[in-house]
Amino acid sequence: MDGSEVRKIQFTGKSTFVLSLPKKWVNELNLKAGDPVTIIREPNNTLSIISDITRSSIEAVDEATVQVLKDEGANSLKRKIVSMYLAGYNIINLKSKFGRINPVQREGAREVVRRNLVGTEIIADSSDLITIQVLITLPELSVNTAVRRMFLLATSMHKDAMTALSELNSELANAIIRSDDEVDRFSLYILRNLVIATKNERILNDVGLKKTSDCLSYRLAVKSIERIADHASKFAEKSLSIKEKIPEDILDNIKKMSDLSLQDLNDSVEAFLRRDYLMADKIVDRKENVQILENTIVSLLDNTDNGKFNQYKIFIKLLLEDLRRTAEHASDIAEEALNQTIGEVINIEKRPLHYRT
Repeated sequence: MDGSEVRKIQFTGKSTFVLSLPKKWVNELNLKAGDPVTIIREPNNTLSIISDITRSSIEAVDEATVQVLKDEGANSLKRKIVSMYLAGYNIINLKSKFGRINPVQREGAREVVRRNLVGTEIIADSSDLITIQVLITLPELSVNTAVRRMFLLATSMHKDAMTALSELNSELANAIIRSDDEVDRFSLYILRNLVIATKNERILNDVGLKKTSDCLSYRLAVKSIERIADHASKFAEKSLSIKEKIPEDILDNIKKMSDLSLQDLNDSVEAFLRRDYLMADKIVDRKENVQILENTIVSLLDNTDNGKFNQYKIFIKLLLEDLRRTAEHASDIAEEALNQTIGEVINIEKRPLHYRT
């Protein structure tokens, strides 16, 4: 089929513009007079003409089958499943090459579906075949809404981790560690939608993005929020090792460092989602304030001699690293906001190119 053909827009009646289609194209697509087509104005101001046949192919079920090797570990199989989920497949078949999927592999598949993949179910489970279906065929949330929910979960984890440390609350710390799975689920869900959006501009518009290049910025921002949640989980895990109350002056400074990191995170996500270049620009340098405060706390620790507490100083220093890394990832999100919006704050002047001979 020819890739393009120039046709002139015709004016008929008092208010109707008409564009004719090449007969060859109509025949090859099995269309006829009276068949409905949909005209879509894409985000880049191009027009797409989609027939029911084309629409059906866009929304068709994508299916993939992967061979499960005899000695393949559960973690390796989990990674395969996640990769196929992220690639946008709606049906994922796990087929044993040797006649049987062993119990460890089977439990690994069930676990990744249960803990990590939004909107998936195992619809077939036999000795040599497991079939996973993604029940969410098109994005149900805008990317901004999903990112904001993911951010709120990560923020809540961070705040609770600080409370767990202050109160030496092991029950709360363990709850934070478990909640990290929910952030990972949102992360994979958003990344899957971004992959699908890069393949179809209609879906790109449905998820609330303007252009395909936005998907890269959102991918990096989502990964940064996921890592921030990981650091909150690690913070909580390390707090479990501290069995003595932290001296007030040190604890107060840790709280200040936590608040600074959270403020940077909140402002960077807001700047990113609101496409606010000036706000993002102010955030990038603020991570240095967190670094300065970390150095102050380390100095206090080194100059504190407080009996039983001394053995826990190393854990405090490791906790500080998690807080600093949170601020650094927040700065990364702010930088993505800058990259995403730079075209909106500069004047682009087009000039003819001059070549030297």
